[in-house]
Amino acid sequence: MAADEHRGGGRAADGPDHSRRSFLRRAGIGAAGAAVGAGAVGAGVAAARGSDERYGFAPLPERAEPGFDHVVVLMFENRSFDHVFGRLYTDAELRPGQSFAGLQRGTHENTAPDGTVVAAHVYEGSTDDVMSQPDPDPGEFYPHVNTQWFGTVDPPENGDPGRNAYAPPYNAPADTSRPTMSGFVRDYVVNYRLERGVEPTRDEYERVMGGFSPAMLPVFSTLAKSFAVYDHWFCAVPSQTFCNRSFLHASTSHGFVTNGLPDGPAKWLDAPDVPTLFTRLEEAGKSWRVYFDVDQVVSLTGFLHAPSIERYWKSNFRSMAQFHEDAANGTLPDYAFVEPRMMFDHNDMHPPVSRPKVVPEADGATFDSAMSDVRAAEALLAEVYGAVRSSRSTTGSNAVNTALVVTFDEHGGIYDHVPPPAATPPTGTAEPGEMGFGFDRLGGRVPTFVVSAYTEPGTIVNTPMHHGSIAHTLCQQHGLEPLTHRDADAEGIHNVLNRRVPRQPQLWPEVTAPYVPTNPEAAARRRRPRGAERDRPVTAPGKGLLGLLLAKYEPGAPVPETFGDAYDVLTEHGLGLFGDRD
Repeated sequence: MAADEHRGGGRAADGPDHSRRSFLRRAGIGAAGAAVGAGAVGAGVAAARGSDERYGFAPLPERAEPGFDHVVVLMFENRSFDHVFGRLYTDAELRPGQSFAGLQRGTHENTAPDGTVVAAHVYEGSTDDVMSQPDPDPGEFYPHVNTQWFGTVDPPENGDPGRNAYAPPYNAPADTSRPTMSGFVRDYVVNYRLERGVEPTRDEYERVMGGFSPAMLPVFSTLAKSFAVYDHWFCAVPSQTFCNRSFLHASTSHGFVTNGLPDGPAKWLDAPDVPTLFTRLEEAGKSWRVYFDVDQVVSLTGFLHAPSIERYWKSNFRSMAQFHEDAANGTLPDYAFVEPRMMFDHNDMHPPVSRPKVVPEADGATFDSAMSDVRAAEALLAEVYGAVRSSRSTTGSNAVNTALVVTFDEHGGIYDHVPPPAATPPTGTAEPGEMGFGFDRLGGRVPTFVVSAYTEPGTIVNTPMHHGSIAHTLCQQHGLEPLTHRDADAEGIHNVLNRRVPRQPQLWPEVTAPYVPTNPEAAARRRRPRGAERDRPVTAPGKGLLGLLLAKYEPGAPVPETFGDAYDVLTEHGLGLFGDRD
């Protein structure tokens, strides 16, 4: 498939006088309500009862029509599609009529500032080193992404942001309609200098062009190939975590394109109380929960949407232990969002973050990294998938009536070859926000797949999708009003339904959580860090979460950079804010 085959993007933005009726019609809301999706595969089948000679076991009841009643979303951090799934399929594995926009054909490369051509490649080296790449973390927010996509640094002073800060037009060219995806190495060099204060070698700057083979990520690749993978799913904003996670549940980032610039993360707490997917479901009497790791103490999702959902922190936020209990008991809500652990020994898949080493080491190394191991994310995915697959309730949520969506918040500055398309702005018309961005183009392509009993193995969906597709799906499913024009114009995930009869979970693939080496950061999340532990660095998502916590409860306090200070802040301000178990 050509790299720009789906660059057409969404429809033209609506004018301000567009009627509410048209707004709802574009969102697909009508009398059918929860029956949407059935037309994709025809009439349903009767519910199964008792033993079935087709299987040799008692199957779970089938829905009256192909679809799902419960949606679970697991969102990881900062990886591009090519980085994770670029080699998922070879051309020989594709069925007639299928296409896959990976790296299996064509030339995929970038040129470094010194003229060296760097091709997209599979990481090589020791397992532990490979599983921590790219190290250090690439540039993530708006000016960096502009350089990655267009190869521009404008004005030239933006090439040294540590000294000069960032200036308009923030590396964006006058014409942003044709990204060349040519500046990933150039931006990584800029960010490497910023992170480590030295010029990177070729071995160091080519990391941003690296990726994993399917064998390196067996849980991700097995599930993506056993169900439905989207090869044109884009994040919402060409920038970083807070903006994209905000769009997932609110279809807006309030005009923000950075987590904390220029004056810190308090802007998210001061944002308006806007409709969210959570509040839409609540008002309609539908159930929802956010599950998070209680060793982290607080939820990023809860803080990010605090103006709209703080009143639900105790009632609708629960631990991962509760998630497993709900899945086993058939009591998963209509919508469940699973938040990986972002503090301490994080399993969110975010690349390492470096800072000057303050703990003396015999090797004389000058930089210390917040450890990152993609195997920890593989283990979390295996855990969540296993809970859904093992759900056997015949009257509540179960493997047959639950869809699991696995995605990433943003591409994280890592190479991808497919140019992102245009987008419908949340308001319907482009209105400049932070750094002049009009929210009229999507962010980078991210790995996304759906696990559903009504999906054939080896399904590849080429339709352009984005984070607004989740809100669109739930609003369409339950007859709710869209949040903004962005999700109203999206397409929902019912396009993965291509089976009349569900595949029973006993016939789904079994995946095994990989061995994850003992992380020296693990102990710090269950007790006060001591000795050298206290000086270990905190990851970017962890610092962002701590920044929100302090902005609310201790404004003006410095954001912790180390484990010891992070533990103290979480203990002092975070304990008891969120629910845990029923």
